[in-house]
Amino acid sequence: MPPKNPNPTLNENDIATLADLIDEAATRTEEPLSLEGLDGFITALQCAPRPIAEADYFPVLFGQPDPAALFANAAEYQRFQALFTRRWKEIARALSAPIDSLTDPHALSPLIMDWEGMLNDMPMQEAAAVEAEGVPLYASIWAAGFLQVVEHWEDDWTLPPDSKDEAFADELLDPFYVLMTPPEEWTDEEQQTSREDYVALAIWSCYELCEFWRDRGQAPRQ
Repeated sequence: MPPKNPNPTLNENDIATLADLIDEAATRTEEPLSLEGLDGFITALQCAPRPIAEADYFPVLFGQPDPAALFANAAEYQRFQALFTRRWKEIARALSAPIDSLTDPHALSPLIMDWEGMLNDMPMQEAAAVEAEGVPLYASIWAAGFLQVVEHWEDDWTLPPDSKDEAFADELLDPFYVLMTPPEEWTDEEQQTSREDYVALAIWSCYELCEFWRDRGQAPRQ
Protein backbone atom coordinates (compact mmCIF):
# COMPACT_ATOMS: atom_id res chain seq x y z
CA MET A 1 0.00 0.00 0.00
CA PRO A 2 1.46 3.42 -0.96
CA PRO A 3 2.15 5.82 1.89
CA LYS A 4 -0.62 8.31 2.73
CA ASN A 5 -0.09 11.76 1.23
CA PRO A 6 0.50 14.19 4.16
CA ASN A 7 -0.59 17.14 2.00
CA PRO A 8 -3.60 16.00 -0.05
CA THR A 9 -5.46 18.39 -2.32
CA LEU A 10 -8.13 20.39 -0.50
CA ASN A 11 -11.62 19.05 -1.10
CA GLU A 12 -14.81 21.14 -1.02
CA ASN A 13 -15.26 20.65 2.71
CA ASP A 14 -11.66 21.67 3.39
CA ILE A 15 -12.07 24.80 1.26
CA ALA A 16 -15.30 25.70 3.05
CA THR A 17 -13.63 25.21 6.43
CA LEU A 18 -10.66 27.35 5.44
CA ALA A 19 -13.02 30.07 4.18
CA ASP A 20 -14.96 30.00 7.45
CA LEU A 21 -11.77 30.27 9.51
CA ILE A 22 -10.57 33.21 7.43
CA ASP A 23 -13.97 34.93 7.65
CA GLU A 24 -13.97 34.48 11.42
CA ALA A 25 -10.47 35.96 11.72
CA ALA A 26 -11.56 38.87 9.51
CA THR A 27 -14.06 39.97 12.17
CA ARG A 28 -11.13 40.70 14.52
CA THR A 29 -8.90 42.71 12.21
CA GLU A 30 -9.19 45.65 9.85
CA GLU A 31 -7.35 43.74 7.13
CA PRO A 32 -9.66 42.68 4.23
CA LEU A 33 -9.24 38.94 4.75
CA SER A 34 -10.91 36.43 2.45
CA LEU A 35 -10.23 32.99 1.03
CA GLU A 36 -9.73 34.44 -2.46
CA GLY A 37 -7.29 37.07 -1.23
CA LEU A 38 -5.43 34.47 0.82
CA ASP A 39 -5.05 32.32 -2.29
CA GLY A 40 -3.55 35.21 -4.23
CA PHE A 41 -1.25 35.99 -1.31
CA ILE A 42 0.04 32.41 -1.15
CA THR A 43 0.51 32.31 -4.91
CA ALA A 44 2.62 35.47 -4.88
CA LEU A 45 4.80 34.07 -2.10
CA GLN A 46 5.43 31.05 -4.34
CA CYS A 47 6.40 33.36 -7.22
CA ALA A 48 8.53 35.76 -5.17
CA PRO A 49 12.21 36.51 -5.82
CA ARG A 50 13.19 34.96 -2.48
CA PRO A 51 11.58 32.80 0.21
CA ILE A 52 9.69 34.74 2.88
CA ALA A 53 9.49 33.24 6.36
CA GLU A 54 6.11 32.48 7.93
CA ALA A 55 7.03 34.72 10.85
CA ASP A 56 7.32 37.59 8.35
CA TYR A 57 4.37 36.98 6.05
CA PHE A 58 1.63 36.06 8.54
CA PRO A 59 1.76 39.48 10.27
CA VAL A 60 1.46 41.13 6.83
CA LEU A 61 -1.47 38.92 5.85
CA PHE A 62 -3.35 39.41 9.12
CA GLY A 63 -2.29 42.97 9.90
CA GLN A 64 -0.94 42.20 13.36
CA PRO A 65 2.11 40.48 14.89
CA ASP A 66 0.14 37.72 16.65
CA PRO A 67 -2.17 36.06 14.09
CA ALA A 68 -3.20 33.37 16.59
CA ALA A 69 -5.07 36.05 18.55
CA LEU A 70 -7.52 36.43 15.65
CA PHE A 71 -8.82 32.89 16.07
CA ALA A 72 -11.32 31.66 18.65
CA ASN A 73 -8.85 29.24 20.21
CA ALA A 74 -5.56 27.43 19.62
CA ALA A 75 -7.29 24.48 17.96
CA GLU A 76 -8.85 26.71 15.30
CA TYR A 77 -5.53 28.40 14.60
CA GLN A 78 -3.85 25.01 14.24
CA ARG A 79 -6.62 23.91 11.89
CA PHE A 80 -6.07 27.05 9.83
CA GLN A 81 -2.30 26.43 9.71
CA ALA A 82 -2.82 22.83 8.58
CA LEU A 83 -5.18 23.85 5.76
CA PHE A 84 -2.95 26.78 4.82
CA THR A 85 0.04 24.43 4.52
CA ARG A 86 -1.89 22.00 2.36
CA ARG A 87 -2.99 24.78 0.02
CA TRP A 88 0.60 26.10 -0.02
CA LYS A 89 1.86 22.68 -1.11
CA GLU A 90 -0.95 22.35 -3.64
CA ILE A 91 -0.01 25.66 -5.29
CA ALA A 92 3.68 24.73 -5.21
CA ARG A 93 2.96 21.45 -6.99
CA ALA A 94 0.89 23.24 -9.63
CA LEU A 95 3.56 25.84 -10.33
CA SER A 96 6.27 23.20 -10.65
CA ALA A 97 4.22 21.00 -13.00
CA PRO A 98 5.17 21.07 -16.69
CA ILE A 99 1.93 22.10 -18.41
CA ASP A 100 0.99 23.22 -21.91
CA SER A 101 -2.56 24.31 -21.13
CA LEU A 102 -4.46 25.75 -18.17
CA THR A 103 -7.01 22.98 -18.72
CA ASP A 104 -4.37 20.50 -17.57
CA PRO A 105 -5.64 18.99 -14.26
CA HIS A 106 -2.21 19.74 -12.74
CA ALA A 107 -2.34 23.43 -13.66
CA LEU A 108 -2.76 26.21 -11.12
CA SER A 109 -6.45 26.73 -10.36
CA PRO A 110 -6.98 29.82 -8.15
CA LEU A 111 -9.75 29.82 -5.56
CA ILE A 112 -11.71 32.65 -7.17
CA MET A 113 -15.23 33.39 -5.98
CA ASP A 114 -17.93 33.05 -8.65
CA TRP A 115 -20.01 36.00 -7.47
CA GLU A 116 -22.34 35.88 -10.46
CA GLY A 117 -23.11 32.21 -9.87
CA MET A 118 -23.62 32.83 -6.15
CA LEU A 119 -26.07 35.66 -6.84
CA ASN A 120 -27.96 33.52 -9.35
CA ASP A 121 -28.43 30.85 -6.67
CA MET A 122 -29.79 33.33 -4.11
CA PRO A 123 -33.41 34.37 -3.68
CA MET A 124 -34.01 37.51 -5.73
CA GLN A 125 -34.46 39.82 -2.74
CA GLU A 126 -31.33 38.53 -1.00
CA ALA A 127 -29.29 38.83 -4.20
CA ALA A 128 -30.47 42.41 -4.67
CA ALA A 129 -29.35 43.28 -1.14
CA VAL A 130 -25.90 41.81 -1.77
CA GLU A 131 -25.57 43.65 -5.08
CA ALA A 132 -26.59 46.90 -3.39
CA GLU A 133 -23.64 46.53 -1.01
CA GLY A 134 -21.30 46.06 -3.97
CA VAL A 135 -19.99 42.85 -5.49
CA PRO A 136 -16.24 42.55 -6.14
CA LEU A 137 -15.10 42.25 -9.72
CA TYR A 138 -14.25 38.71 -10.81
CA ALA A 139 -10.71 37.79 -9.65
CA SER A 140 -10.02 41.29 -8.32
CA ILE A 141 -9.60 40.01 -4.75
CA TRP A 142 -7.22 37.26 -5.89
CA ALA A 143 -5.18 39.84 -7.79
CA ALA A 144 -5.20 42.15 -4.75
CA GLY A 145 -3.87 39.36 -2.53
CA PHE A 146 -1.10 38.67 -5.02
CA LEU A 147 -0.13 42.33 -5.31
CA GLN A 148 -0.15 42.76 -1.53
CA VAL A 149 2.96 40.58 -1.49
CA VAL A 150 4.54 42.34 -4.46
CA GLU A 151 4.03 45.78 -2.97
CA HIS A 152 4.93 44.94 0.63
CA TRP A 153 8.24 43.41 -0.46
CA GLU A 154 8.64 45.92 -3.29
CA ASP A 155 12.42 46.12 -2.92
CA ASP A 156 12.71 42.40 -3.66
CA TRP A 157 10.63 42.72 -6.81
CA THR A 158 12.34 45.88 -8.09
CA LEU A 159 15.07 45.31 -10.64
CA PRO A 160 17.93 47.76 -11.25
CA PRO A 161 16.80 50.67 -13.49
CA ASP A 162 19.27 49.65 -16.18
CA SER A 163 18.15 46.00 -16.16
CA LYS A 164 17.08 44.71 -19.55
CA ASP A 165 14.58 42.49 -17.71
CA GLU A 166 12.70 45.31 -15.95
CA ALA A 167 10.12 45.78 -18.70
CA PHE A 168 9.58 42.02 -18.95
CA ALA A 169 8.96 41.67 -15.20
CA ASP A 170 6.55 44.63 -15.24
CA GLU A 171 4.70 43.08 -18.17
CA LEU A 172 4.17 39.87 -16.19
CA LEU A 173 2.53 41.85 -13.37
CA ASP A 174 0.32 43.92 -15.66
CA PRO A 175 -2.61 41.41 -15.74
CA PHE A 176 -2.91 41.61 -11.94
CA TYR A 177 -3.12 45.40 -11.99
CA VAL A 178 -5.68 45.29 -14.80
CA LEU A 179 -7.84 42.87 -12.79
CA MET A 180 -7.87 45.36 -9.91
CA THR A 181 -8.81 48.27 -12.14
CA PRO A 182 -12.51 49.09 -12.73
CA PRO A 183 -13.39 48.18 -16.35
CA GLU A 184 -14.50 51.74 -17.09
CA GLU A 185 -10.90 52.82 -16.44
CA TRP A 186 -9.35 50.27 -18.80
CA THR A 187 -7.51 51.65 -21.78
CA ASP A 188 -8.79 51.01 -25.29
CA GLU A 189 -6.10 48.38 -25.69
CA GLU A 190 -7.02 46.64 -22.41
CA GLN A 191 -10.68 46.53 -23.43
CA GLN A 192 -9.75 44.33 -26.37
CA THR A 193 -9.18 41.49 -23.89
CA SER A 194 -11.87 39.90 -21.72
CA ARG A 195 -11.65 39.73 -17.95
CA GLU A 196 -11.48 35.92 -18.11
CA ASP A 197 -8.53 36.16 -20.50
CA TYR A 198 -6.74 38.51 -18.10
CA VAL A 199 -7.18 35.88 -15.39
CA ALA A 200 -5.58 33.34 -17.71
CA LEU A 201 -2.74 35.77 -18.48
CA ALA A 202 -2.20 36.30 -14.75
CA ILE A 203 -1.99 32.55 -14.15
CA TRP A 204 0.54 32.14 -16.95
CA SER A 205 2.46 35.05 -15.42
CA CYS A 206 2.78 33.03 -12.21
CA TYR A 207 4.57 30.28 -14.11
CA GLU A 208 6.79 32.75 -15.94
CA LEU A 209 7.66 34.62 -12.76
CA CYS A 210 8.79 31.40 -11.08
CA GLU A 211 10.97 30.59 -14.07
CA PHE A 212 12.21 34.19 -14.31
CA TRP A 213 13.49 34.29 -10.73
CA ARG A 214 14.97 30.80 -10.98
CA ASP A 215 16.89 31.88 -14.09
CA ARG A 216 18.29 34.74 -12.01
CA GLY A 217 19.55 32.27 -9.39
CA GLN A 218 16.47 31.92 -7.20
CA ALA A 219 15.76 28.39 -5.98
CA PRO A 220 12.25 27.04 -6.69
CA ARG A 221 9.69 26.98 -3.88
CA GLN A 222 9.20 23.91 -1.75
